[in-house]
Amino acid sequence: MNSEEREGAAGIRVRLAALWPQGPLAITLAVVGALNILDGLKLPLAMLQRMTALTGLAHSLSALGGSAQVILGVMLVGAGVGLLRRLSFAWTLSVWLLILSVGINVARQRWGVALALQVLLLGALWLSRHHFTRRTALASLMFSLSSIFAILMYGVVGSYLLGDGFHPRIRDLGTALYFTIVSLSTVGYGDIVPVSPEARWFAVSLLVVGLGVFASVIASALGPKISQEFERLFNPKEKSVETKDHVILVGEGAIARNTARELERRGVPFIHIVSSAEANPGGAEHQVIEGDGTDDLVLTKAGIERARMVIAAREDDGENAFIALVAKDLNPNVRLLAVASSRLAIRRLRLARADLVFSPAAVGSRLLADLVEGNEISPAFRDLLEGGPEKG
Repeated sequence: MNSEEREGAAGIRVRLAALWPQGPLAITLAVVGALNILDGLKLPLAMLQRMTALTGLAHSLSALGGSAQVILGVMLVGAGVGLLRRLSFAWTLSVWLLILSVGINVARQRWGVALALQVLLLGALWLSRHHFTRRTALASLMFSLSSIFAILMYGVVGSYLLGDGFHPRIRDLGTALYFTIVSLSTVGYGDIVPVSPEARWFAVSLLVVGLGVFASVIASALGPKISQEFERLFNPKEKSVETKDHVILVGEGAIARNTARELERRGVPFIHIVSSAEANPGGAEHQVIEGDGTDDLVLTKAGIERARMVIAAREDDGENAFIALVAKDLNPNVRLLAVASSRLAIRRLRLARADLVFSPAAVGSRLLADLVEGNEISPAFRDLLEGGPEKG
């Protein structure tokens, strides 16, 4: 294998590392959605082959179950696309859809591969919830519109197929849409009432899923704005970021903390992004932002458009690679310095669009070897040494 082939293989490994854990979760979610689509299509298509029209349906519960699975399967596949971008709204929507899909399969006593994958995926999503914190206005808008459209389709198709289970009977799509809107808005005029057990369970599922989707949409659309208002209310003295040509430091480990102290000592203007309040260095003179360094909104708040350099100093090489990719997407002209945990990771981070990669472990090991051999150390590091090297 020549150098170009090795570089290409290393680039593939870096991109795969940057897709962890959202890549496998998104693929699994898409597979679950596809299984639900294939399983749900059996019943409606088989019934349509035996009927000349959609009126006078028999076995309405079976039709509802198949239609629900098809619609939920399509939504699961769409949510999987959002997981690839680590979107928080896609994570919330995925959890809601999986809970509903598990409930439908359990109610229909479908103890198959799809149900097992759904349960396992729910657990995996919950354990990896801290990785899905990205919020983008366009993605949130698209997912919000698609989710609202999907829940409306679910209500219209389900109430139309179960028309004989309502009083008065639902015979046309306009009435089905009216019932769906009235149910989701929780107005409850009472002019159309579910009377059969199947229709009542459908109305319950429509309310549960609909309210969950609308709550997710509201949280996705208004959540950042509400958070900013609360932050302004409880921290009135905090000023907005007006820095230009500054450095953005991402990380809260030992290297990031020491880098922050050194930049502060030298008077370099910088903004420090930490993941939580526990990692917030108290008494710091520089500005600190709590959030995920891979989140577009967090980097924008830190002034990524006006920054001259971003230092990705997280303790995980995969997270530093993802920070590099996101930062370069937001500002292609910004310089990206990535911290590598080992010498092997230097080349991989370079392939992740980092302009400069630094490995403290590799540098420290060489300094230690020089001390062992009694070699002279650069005067810039003399204040960090106690004693002097001695020739063996």
